[in-house]
Amino acid sequence: NPIAAMRLRAENALAADDTRRRAALEAILAQIARLTRLTGELLAMTQKREVRRETVALPAFLAGCAADHPGVAVQAPPGTTATLDPSLTRRALDSLLANARAVGAAHIVLSGRVGPEGTTLDVTDDGPGVPEALRASLFEPFVTGRAEGTGLGLAIARELIEAQGGRLDLANPGGNGARPGTVFRILLPIEKS
Repeated sequence: NPIAAMRLRAENALAADDTRRRAALEAILAQIARLTRLTGELLAMTQKREVRRETVALPAFLAGCAADHPGVAVQAPPGTTATLDPSLTRRALDSLLANARAVGAAHIVLSGRVGPEGTTLDVTDDGPGVPEALRASLFEPFVTGRAEGTGLGLAIARELIEAQGGRLDLANPGGNGARPGTVFRILLPIEKS
């Protein structure tokens, strides 16, 4: 709990020397940043989503999403186009890519393809995998496997995809040397006229 951590640091700072007081204030500022992020995520969950579908060049769109996440490889057939909401889809992919990096994945691949069912986007990583105890509730708010996580990123990502009539699933939990590793899959169906 960030508030409890800040209170403890503040109480310790009152009785400490200048060096320890400075360290306590820096820790408090870090917890305030965490609360700010958490508040933003909570607000994002309550906002109504307005879907604005566009036809995008899939390789360029995925490359743009990966640009904010150094080292992410992109795979999509050249010349492929997809119809999706670029803003909502990018926010969901940002969350998935950030999670892959946060769990310590060294190799992350963002791939996309278009088929008869619609557009499929995969985020594959070689991280430790999703613990079995978390798999059933992974997309519920406040469920996290990381001490510093808020447990809102995947819940919000799923909402962003469902707002477009799509699905976000854990296609492969990874771990234990599994290949291809952890895979989160987005399916955005073809829009019916």
